[in-house]
Amino acid sequence: MGCHRTVGQLLALLFVLVTVLGSHEEHEYCDKVYRINGNSIDFPCDSTKNIYISTHRYMAKNVMPLRFQYDGNRVIIALPRLRAGVPTTLGQIDLNRPSCYAHIKPFPCWAYQEEGNCNSLQSVIDLYIDVKRILWVLDHGITNFLEQPIKRCPPKVYAFTLNNDKTVKTIDLSEIVKSSSRLQYLVTDYNELGHPFVYVSDGDGAIIVIDVNNNKLFRVVLPRAISAGCGDSDVLYLLLIPKPKGQSVVIFSYLCGQKVYSIKSEHLRSGKGSSAIVEMGTKRKHSVLLGTDGGKGVVLRYRSEAELYLWDTDQPYRECNFELIQNADECRLSTHVSVGKNEHLLSMSSNLSDFLNNTCGVGGASSRLKYVCKECDDDCY
Repeated sequence: MGCHRTVGQLLALLFVLVTVLGSHEEHEYCDKVYRINGNSIDFPCDSTKNIYISTHRYMAKNVMPLRFQYDGNRVIIALPRLRAGVPTTLGQIDLNRPSCYAHIKPFPCWAYQEEGNCNSLQSVIDLYIDVKRILWVLDHGITNFLEQPIKRCPPKVYAFTLNNDKTVKTIDLSEIVKSSSRLQYLVTDYNELGHPFVYVSDGDGAIIVIDVNNNKLFRVVLPRAISAGCGDSDVLYLLLIPKPKGQSVVIFSYLCGQKVYSIKSEHLRSGKGSSAIVEMGTKRKHSVLLGTDGGKGVVLRYRSEAELYLWDTDQPYRECNFELIQNADECRLSTHVSVGKNEHLLSMSSNLSDFLNNTCGVGGASSRLKYVCKECDDDCY
């Protein structure tokens, strides 16, 4: 009897320890907040910074990080040139530095950031790290997008190996885009032979497929019903749910679209369209698809709302299948969620509406990179 009591006490103590340690770990992650604004750009020296300022190539209020990818002790971020004065459009943040105000260094280097030089990045709008630690970058080649758009260079996809940050591939998309194309998101998958394929969402009603090994590009045109009720500037979200043996699934939906859809990546690779598309559910409200948990879960929020939900894509797209994973942050809206350290989810959020309305202060938008936690405590500065 005493032995059973001792075992029971040990189990109870173990449960308490696991609970306490688990909550401590989550609290530790919740405390890490990287604050980002237009003053975060880390120039090589003051003289360089002064030159950029005097020539209006650097205006802090116009810097807005929107997308990111986690890579070990750093995060690589996309800073689209939505207005003039964004000196670097692809940057990196060292997460080993104190989690206060972040310092953004150019990725892979300053030479790659020259606006107007078609051998350099012009305006990075999305990025994706694949299972082989290759960073794929979507550059739509258009700067000053929110004011007077300037088509600097052809749209391109770049690939960098993160072992040494060297360029391994550059793909010109000129032959596959149309004058009405709106390139927005990209993901990368590998077929059963281990060959990479890149999928790019085109808001003009298509998914662009890039067969990297064979240098082939083609468009999978989406049925008109998928964009029913959407305007010419609507967003076509694109996410990858990885599965083994080349059986990954691509989730896609328009922001104002009525439904969420999926298609097996093998069908995209073979050029199949409407016959292979699967309807996953109907939206009650417009939803923003923010990213995945690295597996079958999709993170989303409702338009203009800050709560974050996790949807298990093995289940239909219905609210009863959504799990609340973060309460509202009254100050900011998330623009991207992705996997961070030890599989914890990271979120990029900002006062996006202030930026779009051009009502931010001289430091630009107030952005945060932080781990997703149920209780979302943060300041509003």
